[in-house]
Amino acid sequence: MSSAGGQSSRPIISEASSPSHPAIHPYTQPTRRSAEYSGKGQSSAVFLDDDGPTSTRASAVPYVKIFPLCLSRVAEGMIFAVILPYINEMIRGFGVEEKKVGVYSAMAESALMISEAISAPLFAPLADSYGRRPVFLICVFLWGAGAVSFGFVGSVMAAVVCRGFLGLLAGAGVLSRTMVGELCDKSNRIQGFAIFSPSLTVGVTLGPVIGGFLSNPVPRFLPPSFTLLTSYPYLLPSLVAGTTGFAAWATSYIYLPETLPPSLRRSERDLEKTSKPGVGQLLRHRPFQNVLILYGLTNAVQFTFEAIYPLFAFTRKDLGGLELPTDTIGVVLGFSAALSIFMTISLFPVLHRAIPEDIYLVLCLLCYPLATIFFPLIWASHNSAAPHAGLGWGTIGLMSMQMLIRRVGDFSCTLLDTIIFETIPSPSLLVVANSLTFSIGAIGRAIGPFIISYFFSISTHFASDHPARQAVWVIFALLGLPGAWLAWNMRNGTGGSGSGSAGKGYGEEEERVELMARDRVAEEVRI
Repeated sequence: MSSAGGQSSRPIISEASSPSHPAIHPYTQPTRRSAEYSGKGQSSAVFLDDDGPTSTRASAVPYVKIFPLCLSRVAEGMIFAVILPYINEMIRGFGVEEKKVGVYSAMAESALMISEAISAPLFAPLADSYGRRPVFLICVFLWGAGAVSFGFVGSVMAAVVCRGFLGLLAGAGVLSRTMVGELCDKSNRIQGFAIFSPSLTVGVTLGPVIGGFLSNPVPRFLPPSFTLLTSYPYLLPSLVAGTTGFAAWATSYIYLPETLPPSLRRSERDLEKTSKPGVGQLLRHRPFQNVLILYGLTNAVQFTFEAIYPLFAFTRKDLGGLELPTDTIGVVLGFSAALSIFMTISLFPVLHRAIPEDIYLVLCLLCYPLATIFFPLIWASHNSAAPHAGLGWGTIGLMSMQMLIRRVGDFSCTLLDTIIFETIPSPSLLVVANSLTFSIGAIGRAIGPFIISYFFSISTHFASDHPARQAVWVIFALLGLPGAWLAWNMRNGTGGSGSGSAGKGYGEEEERVELMARDRVAEEVRI
């Protein structure tokens, strides 16, 4: 079968000279052999040398196929973040003493992360055995159902159990990232992830706004005749978040193809007969170990910000917080996440071109402890105002500076998503690597918020002028330093060697997998 341009769909291996080399991880090297493929409306050229792969002509990004995965990513962020503006108010409504609200709300938030950490690795063999699509569809549908059910909880234990159930569906998050990588090739993967990665931030942007404005709708904007919403004041935001999950399921069912059909699974098994990489090999691979640790540390800090900020904003002034109403908290969180989207689109690529990637990662990670310093400054500024006064301009200025610095810190997560492809020894381990990073990231997301929320709860027992009141922010700042230290050591090469060979091994084998897959598809089309 020939393509529209008359070229054979069989791969052609040729020599190429002086290929342009795109931005890759510092530990990988460019390549010179060219593997060209043309067929089914796509065309790409990939160059190979002795040290790894690069690409000169990008394939078209499959936007329609990626859209359901982006929507599922939005649902993931929304389901996580929709409870943040009201979770503390909900826990207090269950009869919990205010000084203990932070601990129990952290339990509800951490339950999702802990169950994600346990369940994420289980989805790799399921997806390899039964295909990506069916496992993904089941997880996304149950995601929507679980999100709706959270609106009916009536106790702390029910809230913890419901969030824990949502975490057991971690396969949706693992497989969405894996399928984006498989729908794209080496030439357009950066563009694909540039669309996919910000989708989580869109969900995190909309989640707090929806949770803040739609919680307790009676009698704020609905009459008392809505008795169901009177009995369950947090059902409406849960319905909206769950509907997003159902929409992701519906669009995935219609538009999302299987990225690992049986024929391609056979191709991977043929390849594995010669290389036989495994989970043990992956975990022993030093470059991947470093990235795995960084995922855990970075997620711990990033999601601690997501959890502690609403608690800090909700807590009374005399206990060390800002004492803001729920709808105001939703606006602040939504603005902060919207700022993240804008900065990721406009500022991130500019800095990426101007700063070496390894230095860029270190600087981003250092922004987290720097942003933490602003918490006591914001409290002091707001506490000096009148008892029932709104946010003053000085407080707003400090909050804005903190948001800017913190969102630059979040660039580190985008950098890690691109680095991971060059730190695994085989593309057949991609779903395993994603499940492991998702699991370790979930552990960080569980431990970080719980530790800092616990110390914040303890700090409320001290007088406002006591040094122990501010100890929580010192601990939080220290939590952000190990990641920057590890990234700096990786830059100096003391974090482990062999990354260059990792890029080489991954790149060459990925080319073989892609070419074998395209051959197989071409043969099936002929038949």
